[in-house]
Amino acid sequence: MKETRELSRNYMKHFTSLTKIECNLLSIAHSSFLFENRCICEKCPRYENFYHTHLYGIYEAERWGGKYIYYCPSGYIFIAIPLYDEEDVLDGGVIAGPIIMGEPEDLVGENHLEAYSEKIPQLSTANVNDAAELLYGLWLNLRSKAHQSGGQIFQQFPYELKESDESQYPLETEKKLQSLITAGDKNGAQTLLNELLGKLFFSTDGEMEIVKTRLLELIVILSRAAIEGGADVNQIFFLNQNYIEEIQKFSNLEEMSIWLANVMNRFISYVFDFSDVKHSDVIFKTVKFIKDHYNEKISLDDLANQVYLSKSYLSKIFKEEMNCNISSYINMIRVEKSRSFLLNESISLVDVAGMAGFDDQSYFTKVFKKYTGVSPGKFRESRGKQKIGG
Repeated sequence: MKETRELSRNYMKHFTSLTKIECNLLSIAHSSFLFENRCICEKCPRYENFYHTHLYGIYEAERWGGKYIYYCPSGYIFIAIPLYDEEDVLDGGVIAGPIIMGEPEDLVGENHLEAYSEKIPQLSTANVNDAAELLYGLWLNLRSKAHQSGGQIFQQFPYELKESDESQYPLETEKKLQSLITAGDKNGAQTLLNELLGKLFFSTDGEMEIVKTRLLELIVILSRAAIEGGADVNQIFFLNQNYIEEIQKFSNLEEMSIWLANVMNRFISYVFDFSDVKHSDVIFKTVKFIKDHYNEKISLDDLANQVYLSKSYLSKIFKEEMNCNISSYINMIRVEKSRSFLLNESISLVDVAGMAGFDDQSYFTKVFKKYTGVSPGKFRESRGKQKIGG
């Protein structure tokens, strides 16, 4: 274990030396970073929520093939790579960042780390993807070496199971748990879930096949409650598909109790802890796509595909977070871009409209006047006179 940690530290050191991107290891068992190197993010007023932000990144990395690029609530880019123990149970992950992707002025919201921006690497989208691929390759190699040596990076702890006097599995407790999850009572759900799992194990006398059957039924119930409580349907379905396959691998209760700790923590996290983080990530990615492609035709389908959400759900959270609908935001960005084009009098109004992403000049004129109060021609004329007069 010590050798694996040292190898991890060396990998991170070399990666940071090459890319200038800071990185650390996040442990799920300890709810913290494994190494105590100081991070620029500690200067951010939103640092207190770092664990849920990066845990979300780790779970999404597992979901999307081993790596995930995401935004923190302050608008900076991070890369997450999931890590597993020797039983292939998710243990934590590598977190690399912060990174500025694009121009610093394109950051969405207040720049809390502006004073430290010189220390934050600024990369293109392609280079961020390159860094993610490099990091992923490094930790594939580390995982292979850890398996060969029998070591692991983190130490996981089994779920606490309490013996019950009741000999029958309590269906009423199961229903109450479902209600607590749907209602958003995190502490109550965690306490009752711990009690329920203890009763499940002891009421079945440790018969593995019966336990597996009951657990699959419980996971289905928790899934429905999680979705009703606000969890993303696609995320929950992805988890379920993996759990159905994984649960058949276990041959003893100790292994299963450790696995259950991860399963139940994920369900609870997706309902209670990740909603704000997920929405921030979705909004930042949507805004980034619009700014990168404002001069192209952008459909709601395009945006929904970028963030893996339904069109209706994306529209809903975008309006809640940005106080305007998506089409209005696209037009605002296009108008803002067109203002700089209009200052160049060698570009015709028709060409300005096309460069800003509008289909025709008449619609461009209508939208421009709506957001600025003047027509594109008047704007150009006014700015021209100011320039000559100066």
